[in-house]
Parts: sequence; structure tokens; C-alpha cells
Amino acid sequence: MPDSPFSDLDVTTPVGGDPSPIPEARVAPEQGSQRWMPTEIAGTPGHPVRLALLDPVGGGPAALDGAWWPRSRSLTEELPALIADLHRRGIRVTRVAYNRNTWEVTPRRLPADDRVIRLGWFQGLDPHLLSLSSGAGGQTRLDLLVIPPCTSEPVARRAMAAASALENHSRPTAILDGLGAVPPVDEADPPSETSAPPEAMPRSGQ
Repeated sequence: MPDSPFSDLDVTTPVGGDPSPIPEARVAPEQGSQRWMPTEIAGTPGHPVRLALLDPVGGGPAALDGAWWPRSRSLTEELPALIADLHRRGIRVTRVAYNRNTWEVTPRRLPADDRVIRLGWFQGLDPHLLSLSSGAGGQTRLDLLVIPPCTSEPVARRAMAAASALENHSRPTAILDGLGAVPPVDEADPPSETSAPPEAMPRSGQ
């Protein structure tokens, strides 16, 4: 399927952690958002960003702001295109929080979208959640369901639809579990130095 936006790209790379807290407020983008739009990004020909966002982002009581379907477990390879696409939609990401068991080793600083993004891992974060901070001072947050790279296209589409629905109240792992799409979690990693998830931490400046 050479013309499909869901064609797989095999990439691998090495990662670490930054214990900086990610604030609680949800993202309100500078301009309108779109729900499902695989977007071609410069430097990734033939491999558009597979992203679905709540419309509007941060609107209503939904548990998540959308879903992202990366092609590998390497944040080093996958994040730059996602961050560039979000910026194009009016969301300027400055920091990213993730669960280390889901991803390969990642640096604490990652060049992306003509700036340096700070990354931090949190053992208590849902393993299928990516939390991105944005806005002035990084005081707003975008929560995305991370769909495992090995997921089939039909299941991934259903997960994206669920995570980007205004009526969704389920957390990432619950959505994937309901679709039978939760892979085994790597238990080999040692405990994180930062065990509290972003939601349990104070906002910047407090």
C-alpha cells in the first residue's frame, strides 16, 4: 500500500529523563484544530503524522485531547514531526512527559521545530499517554493517547476516534484494552527517579 498514509517506517534510536513537572491546564490552541488529518511534514516524505485531535482541543470534559500513532518506539525519531505538525495547528510544544517503559532511551533535550524541547519520564504516567506542555511558560497541557506502532490500521482508527471524541472519559490504557490493543509492558526498566505523574505536580510558578 505505497499510497496509504499508514505505511510503516522502521526506525530505532537511543533516551533519558528530565524530572521537570508538566503543568495541569489543558491546551487551548491559537487557531482551529482538526480531528483526523494525517499531515505531510517536511523531512518525512511519504510518512505523514498520524494524529487525531479533539475539536476543539481542550474543549469539554473529555479525558484526552486526541491520539497519536507513531511508527516506532523512538521518541528521538518520532517527536520532531509531531511537534512541527502541532505548531502548524497553533500549538507550540515546549516540554514532553512520557512513561519510559513505552519508549526507547531518549535524551533530556531534543532539537525539534527550530528549538530545543525538554523531555521527562514519569513512572506513574499511563504508559500509553504522552503529555505535552505548551503556551506561555509551558502552563497548558495536551494529553494524547499513544497507539502502539504495531497496531493494525482498523484498530488504530477506532482508537483515534475514541480518544478524540468529546464524550470520551476513558484513560489511554483503558481505550486500548477495550480494543484488545495493549501490548506487554517491558518490566525490565528500573524504577524512575520521578514517580509522580504530571497531574500530581504543581503548576509552574506555584
